[in-house]
Amino acid sequence: MNEIMMVDIYQIRSSYSLDEICLKSLYQLYQPIVGHQAITLYITMWSELSWLTLTKSPALISRLTKLADLSIQSLNQQVCKLEAIGLMNTYVRTNPGRRYLFDLKYPLTPQQFFQHQVLNSLLKQKLGQEDYQKTFMNFRTFDVNKEEYQEITHSFSDVFDVYLGQEEGLIDKNVYSKKVNHIEDEYDLTLFYQGLENLQISKKMINQNDEVLIKQLGMMYRINALDMQTLVKEAMDDDKLNQQLLKQKCQEYYDLKMPEKYQEIYHRQPISKMSSTGSTGIDQHIHYLESITPYQLLKDKQGGKEPLKRDLTIVESILTSLQLEPGVINALIELTLSQCDNMLSRNFMEAQGSRWKRKHIETVKDAIQEGKEYIHYRKELKSHSDGFYVDNEDEVKEDDTNTNHEIDEDVLKMLSQFD
Repeated sequence: MNEIMMVDIYQIRSSYSLDEICLKSLYQLYQPIVGHQAITLYITMWSELSWLTLTKSPALISRLTKLADLSIQSLNQQVCKLEAIGLMNTYVRTNPGRRYLFDLKYPLTPQQFFQHQVLNSLLKQKLGQEDYQKTFMNFRTFDVNKEEYQEITHSFSDVFDVYLGQEEGLIDKNVYSKKVNHIEDEYDLTLFYQGLENLQISKKMINQNDEVLIKQLGMMYRINALDMQTLVKEAMDDDKLNQQLLKQKCQEYYDLKMPEKYQEIYHRQPISKMSSTGSTGIDQHIHYLESITPYQLLKDKQGGKEPLKRDLTIVESILTSLQLEPGVINALIELTLSQCDNMLSRNFMEAQGSRWKRKHIETVKDAIQEGKEYIHYRKELKSHSDGFYVDNEDEVKEDDTNTNHEIDEDVLKMLSQFD
């Protein structure tokens, strides 16, 4: 890898200019992914094009670092980001002296960006669903369905009469062609096609759009060529590739092969939030919930077996979003299991967890007290409504599968000791 130095010389090349939509795409679609420094460097390079063309003189990298207000280390990092995202190719010449050529690439159109499996997913992950939807709607006006229109464009012969001499000639020169650097080209399909015929799938069944999608999905879900062959075979429908089914198969592959990297569920209750150990049953149970991690509690509830991924995902999500203490989450897990027929209901946990967060519940003792009051509240409602009740407005309706609200006898026995 060639690291750019201050004394190196650079040139910039591009044969087209940026329009308003391109700038909007750079700032609202690319910038959330690569950061503002990379986009600032890209725009700075564009501004250098006219200066370098006018002076016809080389420029030192030190000039570029000053213009973009970047250190040489940061410049190298931002160049790598622009290359990886498909906005630039870099070339180097070592004799005489080291000279870099930065070949700027045209950004994807908004429509191409939102159809790109990798970039679109990265943007959605970075912004979140709500802000992603706002950004998508902001570009909606540029995505026009031409099939709703009738073309009435005049042709050249409709407008002009041309009279040329003996040496007439026309040159078709598309000077302003917009060249896009496709990042999915990094995914090599050579091995994929080599084994495809062994699965009774002809290469002719895969069209150009299918190939682009396969590359994008392969990169996004880290699927090697051999496994992709199998997934494509499973997604074939009447000798054609069902793209939606392939997306589903790739998602399932990722969920199976790439386990989640949970972190919060392995944390224990901080010492500052622990209570002194007592001799009563409730004191011992409080100490138990304080001294183990949510992961270990789930494993204990499974009889020592590994917890289900679904349960781990729910608990991890609530831990990271509500920032409750691990011991408090343990108490919330026990309350949820007692109220939802030994199932972890995400809706129930989110509703109760949000309520505890607003009440600043930070200790296991306070959490158990809240659980006791909630169970008493539920019993009162049931006794006055013949089994049908409506909770407070911030209580979310639970899953249909979690309709058994009988209280676990062991939990009741434990809570009855709490004063």
